[in-house]
Amino acid sequence: MKIYLLLLFSAQILQSCVGGIQIEHMGISVPTNPDPECGGSLTMFEYGGSETVVTEDEDVRVRVENVRLEGNCCFTLHSRRRGRGKTYYLTRRGEHSVEDIGWSRVRSVRKVECIILD
Repeated sequence: MKIYLLLLFSAQILQSCVGGIQIEHMGISVPTNPDPECGGSLTMFEYGGSETVVTEDEDVRVRVENVRLEGNCCFTLHSRRRGRGKTYYLTRRGEHSVEDIGWSRVRSVRKVECIILD
């Protein structure tokens, strides 16, 4: 059973390298100490045309239609305040739709360490 869980977690990490990944809280945590040299932003596009741009950890109240990741930083979206709830890990630059994310109500954003597998 432990080997199966390790393989499942490894597959999820590999998937995160090519895009985003939704992480349910199963005792898995994402490193939260971002590279101090990284620069970038996350733009959240809301229904109705509003935009919210985030460059650091921030609690927000946004109902996203899609998001755009720019620069060389990684971020996580959370369905609850203070980095709790459902988590979506953003590594791939460019657009991510609400279908990719799996939910539309974002309550916090965290700038996190990018996980890179060689």
